[in-house]
Formats: sequence, C-alpha cells, structure tokens
Amino acid sequence: MNSIHDVGGLHGMGRIVIEADEPPFHEPWEGRMHGIAVSCQISGVNFTAEQRSTIEQMGYIAYLSTSYYEKWLYAYETLLADKGIISKADIDRRVAEQAQALMPAHPQEPPRLSEYGQKLKAVLYQGTPHDRPLARQPKFKVGDLVHTLNRNALRHSRLPRFARDKDGVIEAYHGAHCHPEPHAAGIGDVPEHLYCVRFDGETLWGPDAEAGASCVYVDLFEDYLAARAT
Repeated sequence: MNSIHDVGGLHGMGRIVIEADEPPFHEPWEGRMHGIAVSCQISGVNFTAEQRSTIEQMGYIAYLSTSYYEKWLYAYETLLADKGIISKADIDRRVAEQAQALMPAHPQEPPRLSEYGQKLKAVLYQGTPHDRPLARQPKFKVGDLVHTLNRNALRHSRLPRFARDKDGVIEAYHGAHCHPEPHAAGIGDVPEHLYCVRFDGETLWGPDAEAGASCVYVDLFEDYLAARAT
C-alpha cells in the first residue's frame, strides 16, 4: 500500500546510519517481542506478511516516532485483539500487573525443552523456508527484459513505489515462494515465481540520480512483471 513505510527514493529522509557492532536487541523486551512473534507464527496465529501489513497501516506520526520492535508490539497487540485471542483490556491489565517486574536480559534456557520449545528455538535460530512447489513454469529467464506493473495495492505489496512502471532485466530466478499478498490477507500459501530484477539507477531516479547509484536489485514476484520488447 502507499504509506509512510515505503520511502525509497524520497528526499529529506537522511542516510541510513549503521551502528557499529549493533546488538540483536537493545533492550530485553525486544528479544521477548521477537520470541512472541515467532511463537504466534509457528502456532498458526498469523503470517509474517500479516504482521508487516498491520505495521504499514499505522498512522504516519506513530510510524515515524516508534522504534523497530515498538512497531512489532503494535502489530501483535492489534492482530491478537482483532483475531479475538486477547482483548485490549486484557493487554492493559497485564501491563499494569507487570509494570514493576524485572525482565532478565539473558534468561536461562530450560535444561529440557518441550517439543514446542525445540521447534520455537529452531525457527528462532534457523528461520523457515518459504519456497513452495509450483507446477506452472516460470514465464521469464535470466536476461529477459521486463516492465513492472503500475499497481497501487490497498494492502501489503512487495512492489515498492520507486520500482513501479519501470524497465528492468531479470538477473536471477529464485524459484517459487509464498506470495506475501495472500499471506497478508490470511488466505495461506499461494506460490508464485520470484525473480531478482536489476534496474538502472537513471531508470529509477532520472538524470539527477545520486552519483554512484548505477543499479538497484529488487526481488519481485512474477505477477508484478510484464514482458518488454527488445
């Protein structure tokens, strides 16, 4: 969707500041939030794309004034309430009850993990595959000229604004993967072919493109692309 999260190519946002030796989590609660998210997903509560879509629907001021994991917190408070798993009143009550509780920075792992705990740990440390079988053959191959569609999705999309209605070249084929738009709608797995598409900097940003921006690579699904004549 067209929202404040999609800022690629906009002026005035400043450069990305990379923190030297940045830790995975700056506060203990951030690690706990990460665990809650993974627990919800492996328990079938939601898909990653639902989490992202919920964050993208935050108001502009809230989005710009919250940290990375504060956005995750907003997403799960919203998703869990919307799905009827816990109410906002329950959340407020638990927050009040735990207001003075200390959260250990590095909690000890139990000596014997349950089967669920083992699964959770595996996903936390190894992630999960998103590639899926698809009988339909890919429409494009490496080197093909393509043009991105001018799509303005009302909800989650993996086609950024700066890459819409632009000419590119297929750089690599990644196989078929879960399409995030059905996932964001809670529909489930809908596999689609996924490609790495190369765009020239001037194609994206025009003759005033930043010096050194020779090309940009974007992973895009097949239904975002159309063939382009040579």
